[in-house]
Amino acid sequence: MDSMAGATSEPQVQVRFTTKLEARFRVTEAPIQLPTRLTRHGLSEVINHLLNAEKPVAFDFVTEDGSLLRGSLAKYLTIKSLSGESVVALEYIELMAPPEEQSGAAHDDWVSAVASRSEDAGGEAGEAVLLSGCYNNSAYVRDAAGAELAELSGHTGAIKGVAWLPGEGGGAMRAVSASKDRTLRIWTVQRGAAWSATCEAVCSGHTDSVEAVAASPAGDAFCSAGWDGTLKLWDASAARIAAAPTGAAAAAEGAKPKRAKRAEGAASSLPTLEPTADLMGHSDCVSGVVWPTAALAYSCSWDGSLKEWDVPTAACSTTLHTSKAASCLDVSLLCGLIASGHTDHVLRLWDVRCAPQSQHQLSLRHKGWVSAVAWSRHRSQLLLSSCHDGSVRLWDTRSTVPLHELPPHADKVLCVAWDGAERLVSGGADGELRAMQLRLPAA
Repeated sequence: MDSMAGATSEPQVQVRFTTKLEARFRVTEAPIQLPTRLTRHGLSEVINHLLNAEKPVAFDFVTEDGSLLRGSLAKYLTIKSLSGESVVALEYIELMAPPEEQSGAAHDDWVSAVASRSEDAGGEAGEAVLLSGCYNNSAYVRDAAGAELAELSGHTGAIKGVAWLPGEGGGAMRAVSASKDRTLRIWTVQRGAAWSATCEAVCSGHTDSVEAVAASPAGDAFCSAGWDGTLKLWDASAARIAAAPTGAAAAAEGAKPKRAKRAEGAASSLPTLEPTADLMGHSDCVSGVVWPTAALAYSCSWDGSLKEWDVPTAACSTTLHTSKAASCLDVSLLCGLIASGHTDHVLRLWDVRCAPQSQHQLSLRHKGWVSAVAWSRHRSQLLLSSCHDGSVRLWDTRSTVPLHELPPHADKVLCVAWDGAERLVSGGADGELRAMQLRLPAA
């Protein structure tokens, strides 16, 4: 075998292989003398040789410090300041195959936002109902194949954010959309032979474009982020909507000036909600918001800061500072890390549980403005990101090299999402909403 052949004079090191894979993939854990020139591919050949595998299986290798081996054994020894007499312990795992394109949907304008029903609103696994926001002022409910099920029409500006809320039973689902028309809208989406979407209420309070929206875990509230530098909390309960005045009534009552500037799309016949609280602290456009737990929400801003908010008190509890504008963020409850994308082409990982000087954990690089980021809710190391250069990258955060680079969009990518454990969704300025299928190896 080529990977194990070679002159005996070439540098070698002892390697001990371990695995948590099923018994048929296990080899001896006794150290084996191997050439230091071997990389992942050569080490994978060694494992297959030891298994006497008729059909080779591709493996990846995790080092003792929990990172993926990238480069040769010699490079690893140098980085870790280890001698050739060391025993290198490597855990081998099944290599994740590249994702395959599964479906697509063409829009007539930029696709700026996407949300998965199964991920964001407690839908069933595999339900694969997507909500996409478009610059043509509408949002769309789509099935797994990309077919349009319902259109959410009523905004008078481009859609910048969408989110699902828990359904109310009887085949109904709820959603919220955020727009450049300075409003948000709450929707009821009804399943059936012919799906339909009805606007429940208009949410007015921002004085400029609403850039992003995130639902609370319970789905009875949501938080919006605006170009006006503010975040706002909203009560989406049926009782709150029932008690709200219509747009015409609210105008007749003479609302305060900062509340009175309604968007053109706020229909006078619809209930008009005002925010229950403002989250103040950013000094520039708030570009992203997530609400992963009942008590904590997170935001990022063009002012370069990321903030953790204590929702019950509407107070900022932690601030992370960078020198570059932040365009997007997401929080993983599995690994406890924050991922933020920035205009300097860097995707940064943070741990707010650490001391301030060590909160920045890792930097991952794109070749342009990082536009969107999404953690997997099923694998703690998997992270999806997109860029204005048209690229979409899947990362295993145990390495600074992308695990896979997906086929590029024809224009800048504006949004990404996970739809369950194995579907990756992206949308962009090329008008395409694209779904890619993964085959996850055993954990």
